Amino acid sequence: MASRLLQPLFRLSIVVFLLGGVVVVLGQTVGIVLGDAHWVEQVAATLQPPTCIAASIGGILSFVLSYRTNEEAADHSPTIPEHTAAAGTAQ
Repeated sequence: MASRLLQPLFRLSIVVFLLGGVVVVLGQTVGIVLGDAHWVEQVAATLQPPTCIAASIGGILSFVLSYRTNEEAADHSPTIPEHTAAAGTAQ
């Protein structure tokens, strides 16, 4: 149940993280091409904190989801009926 809430938040954090990283790199590239060191510094100072926060949230959520997925898989693992298991080993 909790994974239904956490999975969309995880996906959102990853999208924000990846887009933020692309915008930081492109913005700094523009600053380098223009030869404007102030632009390069401002892009990093403005966009780096939210990008790193989104990456941190994504990392924490992936850790939590890995445990939730393992617990849910253990709770819902299919069982093999004895007659099917016996038939498979008799071959």
